[in-house]
Amino acid sequence: MTLVSFQHAGRSDKGARERQEDAFGIKVFEHSLVGAAQRIGADGKEAHGMELVAVLADGMGGHVGGATASQMVTSCFLSHYPEISGSCDKRLLLSLDACNKRVAASVEEQPELQGMGCTLLGVAIDRHGVYWVSVGDSLLYLYHQGKLQKLNEDHSLAPVFDELVANGEMSRNEALHHPKRHMLRSALTGKEIKLVDLNREVLPLDKGDWLILASDGLGTIDREETGEVIARNADGTADQLAQALVEAVKRKSRPGQDNVTVLAIGFDVKKTDP
Repeated sequence: MTLVSFQHAGRSDKGARERQEDAFGIKVFEHSLVGAAQRIGADGKEAHGMELVAVLADGMGGHVGGATASQMVTSCFLSHYPEISGSCDKRLLLSLDACNKRVAASVEEQPELQGMGCTLLGVAIDRHGVYWVSVGDSLLYLYHQGKLQKLNEDHSLAPVFDELVANGEMSRNEALHHPKRHMLRSALTGKEIKLVDLNREVLPLDKGDWLILASDGLGTIDREETGEVIARNADGTADQLAQALVEAVKRKSRPGQDNVTVLAIGFDVKKTDP
């Protein structure tokens, strides 16, 4: 028998902005295992497993629209994912589609919300490991055995400019300070989603691993410093780790600091006798 346990926490700070347009949510629930062979246990009864679904959305679209979109999408994602059957990647994609349709319907019902949208980072964890779906520029990190790895794609213009630097077509300084560096190439606006990062093969997790979901405001500290903060707090609680990362951003006192939200998820799996 496999027992899975999670510890998780989320922390936010609005930075130098007037309002908070990030939204997040985490839900741990029991779900029927996928596949007939897995669903039926030795006692002939349907088998279930613990899962965790987490979502982070970063709003865009003005004073009302950004916060409305991120909160709406977060709520929609958390309500849809646990109710869908099938593989994790399928459920993530269907939940993403449901959220985008919800945004479209809201804009149609309330024309004043025209132009609103948000990024979305959705993560699902079961006894096998982690899946994710990502649209936009939020960050998904895996901290494993002292090393920090970025898992998801960046749908801003930043990687495009970085490629120009690598090809000798732009200087590093120009790329880092370009006014369009953080412009999004993909987001949930109710229209066709241009870019979606979906991993269809589960990424196994080990005891002691940390998953970090963060809005792009965490980018005020680079990946090296992010890894150092996690290393110093890896033996603490999820709340301590999330707060430590937010505090590291706040210490930079960056002018115009964006909203920053950090979710920390710890994973443990144990094999027990039947």
